[in-house]
Amino acid sequence: MNNVLAQKVLDVALATGADFAELYVQNKTTRAVEINYKRVDNVSSRLIYGAGLRLMRGVSQVYGYTSDLSEQSLVSLAKRLSASFDGVRVLSAGKLEYAANTNVHAPEIELDEMTVEEKIEYLRRGEAAMYETSPLIVNATCSASESDEYVEIFTVADGVCRAVRDRRVHTRVVARATASENGAFEIASFSPGLSKGAEMYRETDFVSGARGAAEDAVALLSAPECPSGNMPVIIGNGFGGVLFHEACGHPLEGTAISHNSSPFAGKLGQKIASELVTAVDDGTIGHGWGSACFDDEGEPCTKNVLIENGILKSYMVDTFDGRRMNTKPTGACRRESYRYLPTTRMTNTYIAAGKSTPEEIIAATEYGLYCVAFNGGSVDPTTDKFNFTSSKTYLVKDGKLDTLVKSPSLVGFGYEILPKIDMVGNDTELAAGMCGAASGSVCAAVGQPTLRVSEMTVGGKGEVV
Repeated sequence: MNNVLAQKVLDVALATGADFAELYVQNKTTRAVEINYKRVDNVSSRLIYGAGLRLMRGVSQVYGYTSDLSEQSLVSLAKRLSASFDGVRVLSAGKLEYAANTNVHAPEIELDEMTVEEKIEYLRRGEAAMYETSPLIVNATCSASESDEYVEIFTVADGVCRAVRDRRVHTRVVARATASENGAFEIASFSPGLSKGAEMYRETDFVSGARGAAEDAVALLSAPECPSGNMPVIIGNGFGGVLFHEACGHPLEGTAISHNSSPFAGKLGQKIASELVTAVDDGTIGHGWGSACFDDEGEPCTKNVLIENGILKSYMVDTFDGRRMNTKPTGACRRESYRYLPTTRMTNTYIAAGKSTPEEIIAATEYGLYCVAFNGGSVDPTTDKFNFTSSKTYLVKDGKLDTLVKSPSLVGFGYEILPKIDMVGNDTELAAGMCGAASGSVCAAVGQPTLRVSEMTVGGKGEVV
């Protein structure tokens, strides 16, 4: 956007007493290719182009947006929003100062260097691998999704008029196998994603991942029901981190903390977890699925240690909630698009590696479950009560993996689970996910090493333990 126009819009918006103004400009292209039921089901692209304007005064804020980026439209929006305040100007939009951008997440290969036909052929190879695995595979869905986004964020605060530019590129591939026998259906998937360009296709063994998903779906057909009751649960690395993301990450966001609706509010410096637990939200990880150089209000992304050796050290905070909390932002304010008011969101959130090996954790468990992968879950941030479904689960007996069982549910409260983590592995991995909340759906990575919770409530259809 033209700097002169951005300054004019911000200055108009500040005329009636706002003490903070932010103009967010987004230009994003998304593309998708999908194969379903042995046919190309979707080849599409979408353009998201517009601007959002936010004003604050104290702990009040207003927000508006438009897809018309003409001077007349933007100035009109600024006047309408500024009418929310009736005070005297306290700030003006001065000379813009652009923040330097390292572009450390830039793609190695641009997305358009690979044709649609090449992407379809890439997906076809994964599709073939799934169908070849077993005649019980009744559908093999393969898809690729890409996004290439440019944002400009102009802010006026504390007498400084600042601007940042950032580019975010994301690529994800998915293989989902559906197996069926005697009227029963089971589904398993493989779905890696990173902040990368077309090199993502080259670096991902899609055929192997697709074949593994098909094998898992077929194996689940004959798996017995999972027992229910309270028992030790070993949670696998990678996407197993979705449990921490939902049950503990969301309640550590400024949105919940600033309203005192989180069980972790007011507990900085207190022990809230096992001393084995160190948890981090890190938006700086190179090419991480949730990484960026700047967040969606122009703050540099940071590595934020939330829990260190069981002690609550920090929250994730945006500018607005930071005003309520008297805390500086941590570079974790995000939004799906210019249509959404931004707020605190996780980036790449994980539990750091411990000292045990996965084999040692299994060997130390006399009886319990080993939840290798998860479909996802949900949490009520006000109560911290969660509900998750494990998509690949084994019984553990006498320190050894026993039987694959059908998907159980894990329920409980995050604040109760954290102190019960009694073994933490050395195999931390991150996995891609989409997180939906007040500011829309955003790319968020989850992660952890293999770890054990000494006792969890398991809901299955098998015998009660």
